[in-house]
Amino acid sequence: MASPHSSDRPSRRRIGVYGIGVVAPGGRNVAALEALLQRGATALGPSAKPELGYGLFAVGDPDFSFDDYAGWIAERHGDAYVTRMQAKMADNVQFAVGATIQALRCDPNLEALVREADEGCHVYVGSGVGELPESYRAAASLERATREWNHFWAQAEHCAARRQFETDGKHPDGPPPPVDPTTLPVDSEARLSALTAWDAYWSRYSQPLRAFLERFAAIERLDADDENQEKAHMSAMRKRLRAHRALVDEFGCPPPPWTAVSPNLIWNIQNGPAAQITMLLDVHGAAWAPVGACSTFGVALKCGRDAILRGEAKMAIVGTTDPRPDPALVAAFHQARVMPGIPDVNLPFTSLRGTHVSGGACVWIIGDADYCEARELRPIGGYVESIALSSDAEHIITPSQSGPKRAISRAYAEAGIEPLDVAVIDLHATGTPGDLNELALIDEYVTDRTRITARKGQLGHGMANSGGWELTELALSLSRGTAYPTGVTGPDLHPRVQRKSSIVMAETPLEGEIGVKLMLGIGGITACIVLRGARHSAT
Repeated sequence: MASPHSSDRPSRRRIGVYGIGVVAPGGRNVAALEALLQRGATALGPSAKPELGYGLFAVGDPDFSFDDYAGWIAERHGDAYVTRMQAKMADNVQFAVGATIQALRCDPNLEALVREADEGCHVYVGSGVGELPESYRAAASLERATREWNHFWAQAEHCAARRQFETDGKHPDGPPPPVDPTTLPVDSEARLSALTAWDAYWSRYSQPLRAFLERFAAIERLDADDENQEKAHMSAMRKRLRAHRALVDEFGCPPPPWTAVSPNLIWNIQNGPAAQITMLLDVHGAAWAPVGACSTFGVALKCGRDAILRGEAKMAIVGTTDPRPDPALVAAFHQARVMPGIPDVNLPFTSLRGTHVSGGACVWIIGDADYCEARELRPIGGYVESIALSSDAEHIITPSQSGPKRAISRAYAEAGIEPLDVAVIDLHATGTPGDLNELALIDEYVTDRTRITARKGQLGHGMANSGGWELTELALSLSRGTAYPTGVTGPDLHPRVQRKSSIVMAETPLEGEIGVKLMLGIGGITACIVLRGARHSAT
């Protein structure tokens, strides 16, 4: 690699890390996470989900209780606000809010400063997969209600076309009826599927259903009698709701499918966590959800840092959040051949059997160092020297070498560092054959004194969070001047791993102040972050 020179480094603001919060397997906060890492322990364990064979898969369930944050929220917004959050907000919002509150508690001045920044405080909190369980619940509710709905209207007493078919075998114009479910074995999946199709077919020809729908539409057009414009909207909604219920009672039918889905599906869309954080803190800067798969934390961090460098923000709350390990996501990983179907934990650089799905959150509060430190804040996570993004443009899962090298080269150039400056580099390393490729691609960006770490055997693969957890670990290591043990041992290393002396196993001293974090996202999205340790950079 052609080594950049410090004189080439662009003049710019310093970006400090002033608050950190985590919700992770084995780490309900940063102190617990650090204790886990110091022991070199793993927080992964067998799943208890029946869909996953009661223990076939090792996953990372986050250590989290919303009660830890209820008092803080109630003190600022009241008990009713807490109750609403618990009732309406699912994992992603709750995890992100918890991690944000943790980050604010890192300094007694931080919350006031964030509020003071107001429009100058941006919020970028993304998710790797979104609130999958909430989506599944909505889909299941809709499907169940639709089956009951169609079954009711398809009955002969509600469908003249079916009565005629049963009398003389004549069906309506168009496609013939599907297979009669009564011809299939009782209690079989085939019979259930056929019944669903059978009911859907005949319900379309139900005249009472058409009458119901016409009446329903007429109710939707009802206006309120209340002349008070401020109350009219709510009054009209209550009036329509009462009329809808009376209509269902009159026809004796099940509730319509479109009334079966909880509005919580809307409250938990991708930008929900970022939006809730702005409401929690009453800040009015830009807020949205960046998504970059496993590189999402790096993408969010770059969004916040870039906004500060452009002068659009003084501070930014950045991070990621993902739900608890979902059986469907675990199954998809297994079918993609990147997750082993055994409860044994697979460490990076070892058997290369695959990774382990985890849930949780990670939130950093970053800011313009001059602005923050003039107000007596001190960085706890060092300074973000540079962030660069690139795409592999090659393969959706297996990283190339050329793609990530573009991000690494640009990150080093922007930070004004050379390989000799890098004390530690933390790799994405998912415990798959890609680990070997990743070791090869960083060869020209490190030296023999650079320590190499990888943490997915300890915390698992939070689809968006692992990069944030690992970057947090990097910040902690740089502040102590020591890399924490990884749980990897020499005898476990894969035969093709030649860099045994550089891979951190036990606690290892670091030579220098610069750490590099590499994130490789599904779809080939790479983020490379250069971090300068807090104990050195404040001087």
